[in-house]
Formats: sequence, structure tokens, C-alpha cells
Amino acid sequence: MQKNRWFLTALIVVVLAATAGFATFHFVKAKIARSFSVPDFRRQVSPKTGTKSDYDFQYSTLDGKVRRISQLRGKVVFVNFWGTWCIRCVVEMPNIQKLYDKLKHDKSVVFLIPSRLDTPERVRWYARYNHYDLPFYTVRDQDIPPAMHFNQYPTTFIYDKDGLVVEKQIGGANWDDPKAIQYIKTLESQ
Repeated sequence: MQKNRWFLTALIVVVLAATAGFATFHFVKAKIARSFSVPDFRRQVSPKTGTKSDYDFQYSTLDGKVRRISQLRGKVVFVNFWGTWCIRCVVEMPNIQKLYDKLKHDKSVVFLIPSRLDTPERVRWYARYNHYDLPFYTVRDQDIPPAMHFNQYPTTFIYDKDGLVVEKQIGGANWDDPKAIQYIKTLESQ
């Protein structure tokens, strides 16, 4: 009888702790999401701050094929460095999915969502679990050029058709805002 009470008490404690943890996690996610704003697209990265090669990097498909961003010249490229271990990245991802949903049929815009420090299997699981159909990739630290080193995640770069970085956003942002869509559409027409 004593064993059953101990087991029942332990089970109740575990369930309460899990419920509290779940509620706390969702509270923190909501608070982080409210802190996101639309990037200030008037504050563009000047192409004079670096050359195209300063922002060229290689990344891998989830099947292990290596590609370079320089292969995408002629297109507007949205690159978001993230990780499944990064809560701000996880909170930002629904915004990126909404932006992608609005632009995915546009052949002159490419999305690269390379994960840092995650295996392809982990990224596949994350995408499946969250019902994302974003073009996920992986990237190694040594493949990111010094001009793109950052100390905060997520970090987003937007390239124009000439392969120049015209926008850099450190930290999460509200990417599904109409201003973001308009900004990318403007880059397409240039």
C-alpha cells in the first residue's frame, strides 16, 4: 500500500512539473514573439562593406549535397541561420514559413534555411513535427565566411540578384509583415 502511494505521489509530481514546464515554455515563446518587429529595410547593408566573395558560403542539402550561395545569382535569396536548440529561432520559424508560403511560387526568390549545429536527421524531425515545408539545409561553422560571423541566432541575410547582401537582421523578426514582402518584391524588380 505504501509503495502505491509513493508511486502515485511521484506520478502526480511528474505530471505537474511537466504541465508547469509546458506552460512556462509557451509563455516564454509568446513573450519572445511579441518582441519581434519588422526589420528596418531603410537600414540596408551597404554593398561597399564587402565583396560578393565575403558573403559566399557553402551549405549542404539534407541529403548531403554541397552547394554554394554564389550559384543562386540572378535571384533574390533569403538566408536564415538558425538551430533547433535556439528558442528565438523556434519562435521566429512560423513567421518565415508564412513569408515562404506567400513567395514560394515566385521563381526569382530563393529561400535557404541552413541550420547550424544540427544533423540532417534532427532538422527533418523538426520540420515534420512542426509541419514546415521550408527548404532546410545544414551548414558548418568553418563554411561561414568571417563577414557573416555573428554571435546571435537567428540571423538573416537577404541577397539581391547581383549576389550582394542588402539586408542583415540579427535576432528574430516579424517576416510575414507586408513590408517584408514588399521589400523582397522591390528587390526582384531591380
